[in-house]
Amino acid sequence: MQADHAFPIKTALHDYLTAIGLPWNCSRSSLEEKFGTRQHAAYSWNVIEIPTPLPFVRGLLWPLSAQVFPQFSAAMPATEFSGNTYFGDDARDNLQHTVEQLVPVLGGGKATRTSNTLGHEWRFGPASVELYVWPPEMQQFPATNPTHVREPRLKVACHVGIKTGYRRPCSAEDKVAIESFVPVAPIPVDLSEMTRAPCRPAPQSELEFIRLLDGDIGTKHRWIGRSDDCSVLVSFGSELYIVPMDDVVQFEVVRVQPAKGPGGSWLQVQCRSKTSQSELKNLTICEAEGPDDLSELVATIASAVGKPFALLPYASDS
Repeated sequence: MQADHAFPIKTALHDYLTAIGLPWNCSRSSLEEKFGTRQHAAYSWNVIEIPTPLPFVRGLLWPLSAQVFPQFSAAMPATEFSGNTYFGDDARDNLQHTVEQLVPVLGGGKATRTSNTLGHEWRFGPASVELYVWPPEMQQFPATNPTHVREPRLKVACHVGIKTGYRRPCSAEDKVAIESFVPVAPIPVDLSEMTRAPCRPAPQSELEFIRLLDGDIGTKHRWIGRSDDCSVLVSFGSELYIVPMDDVVQFEVVRVQPAKGPGGSWLQVQCRSKTSQSELKNLTICEAEGPDDLSELVATIASAVGKPFALLPYASDS
């Protein structure tokens, strides 16, 4: 199978995924064509299950799989894969046996712990491998899990989560839009840090509109605007978003008033998708602490690019 996309920054994780034969940089459409989709044997969701010539680790209950949702773009690679390892009825042993297999290829990593989990993780910028187990003796409020009824081994199995950190490189057309960028409005600084974005994975549902930022953007940092011919919306916020203006339907502000939670607001671009089953998508451009903090910003942006906007009805952060 030919790779549909190239990842510009390779890591030990990417090298290992390639070595075992996992087509991690191929489009979802090509994965579905070769492997098909099915309902997971234990979980209720649909997956693309990918048998590999070599296992990611020994002890997997099923081959690694990628979840399938209509909002994911068929033209983009799957960026998250998961599985479960089981060697016996001791959760700690299942974690340890899994860690021991990955240390020689990924390095030492770091042990993790929460109030009810034990784990281990390896991070390579936005790419990562995370292992978790839920030892029964650490569960303060154990509840019946329907998944465990279907597959009892999952109660002590080690969850394996892989994130590749993929972002689509800029095309020649994207670079033209960036070079001719006309700023429209600044993006709030406190909740939209461009410097943090490369260190976390991009949302899978938004991948078709997100680009890898691989150069100096100078004063464009934390600005939203357009290309000089107004054919492309460009945002240098939490992600680098490149959205054809013809695909922008409207701007929306989600407004949430404090209740049990702190509340806040989210500026979204509602746009048409050409490569997923979901015709419309909402891209979260930035966030703010107060429910009305982004109302003036969205009005400014919408007026500058000639698109409508909506302040959505207040919701309660319950």
